[in-house]
Amino acid sequence: MGTMRPLVKRALFFFVYITLVLLPGILMLVSGKLRGPDFILKDLAVFLGYTGLSMAGIQLIAVGKIRWLADAFNMDKVYNNHHWLSLASTFMIFAHVILLVFDNARVARFLLIYGQPWKFAAGAIGLLGFILIGITSVARRQLKLDYRVWLYVHDILSAILLGFGLIHLFKVDYYTQFPLMRAVWIFLIVLYSAMIIHIRILKAFFLRKIPYKVESVVRENETVYTLNLLPDGHKGESFRAGQVAWISAGDNPYVLSRNPFSYSGSDMAPGGRIRFSIKEVGDFTSSIKELKPGDRMYIDGPYGRFNLDAPETQKGLVLIGGGIGVAPVIGMVESLRSAKDKRPIYVFYGDYSERSVLYAEDFAKAGEVLDLHMINVLENPMDDDYPYKGYITADLMRNILPGNYKEFLYFVCGPAPMLRAIERNFKELGIPMSQVQEENYTMA
Repeated sequence: MGTMRPLVKRALFFFVYITLVLLPGILMLVSGKLRGPDFILKDLAVFLGYTGLSMAGIQLIAVGKIRWLADAFNMDKVYNNHHWLSLASTFMIFAHVILLVFDNARVARFLLIYGQPWKFAAGAIGLLGFILIGITSVARRQLKLDYRVWLYVHDILSAILLGFGLIHLFKVDYYTQFPLMRAVWIFLIVLYSAMIIHIRILKAFFLRKIPYKVESVVRENETVYTLNLLPDGHKGESFRAGQVAWISAGDNPYVLSRNPFSYSGSDMAPGGRIRFSIKEVGDFTSSIKELKPGDRMYIDGPYGRFNLDAPETQKGLVLIGGGIGVAPVIGMVESLRSAKDKRPIYVFYGDYSERSVLYAEDFAKAGEVLDLHMINVLENPMDDDYPYKGYITADLMRNILPGNYKEFLYFVCGPAPMLRAIERNFKELGIPMSQVQEENYTMA
């Protein structure tokens, strides 16, 4: 039996995901047990509560980084969709409460928690967890919460939300008194628990068997370091250029948080070597320069569906990177160089000045082997006569790219403002977004 194609995996995942989210609500609707002669306001509130709570729990599957699905999804989109679906589940939970209050104003007093019956107090505590998750997620930077601190808070609040929400659901016993509905929610609780065990325990258990060690840490400019790793006691894990991995340092893989980075070296590097390019922006990234040869690392990856061998890439590639967003771009170029690829490759790399430019020597060496067209755009070059000054514009791309540029595959990586600007370029140039893959360097 052949390996299941990524497209089939995605279709299967979406089917299971949507089914699990809607199952309690659908079962409620088809049970013939609606509490009124028609679909009354309270039933609508319960439907929204069921769907919002199940959607919140199923998010664990979406962000659990299941290896079987590793090549089926763009991880940037997974995390972006996670944020939107979390907001949707929050809206449903709020709508659940508002409709109940509208149906019976006395319900509002149950939100006070203190002195209320446990079945209502549990629901109010779960709602409070929801509110705090929203506040800390949307305003994390304004609150100056370190990512790892935020992750602790997020996990605790998520546990409060699901735990007390489920207590509320079973204590109220509105539809869960029916055996099939109760069985569905018990199944979902088991599934949520299994995903938590997978994320926090089993994943680390398997990573412990495939450690890496630091070969070297190279300073590229004032804030960017190249981290070169070697497999420690194994042959290494294969990956494809353009994919990402979550990494952690230390002798113990049982950590709360790992940090996502694109592979920036060739996927054909000898000895199972892998390379990451890391910019200092927080506690973990600032600690990279302290690593020494032989220090142990754990790599949870690869993930992502980008594939240089896909049919849509065969006419040619346009790779666009901004700042540290050039990391996956140089990884692709190095991989294509290792394969002595013959496709036309256009690289648009935007950075601040000559001093901040990354991997100039690597790009130059690749240009000796590949049909590589390198356009380095500098916002503030030291040379007043520098030809590509400012930003990557639609006019610049039009002047550089060949006449069949709409047949090429476009890959873009960089901060969100740059991605939005490049998307406007695509629109002006008539490049369909079906030919574009993006990676936002703020996905985590």
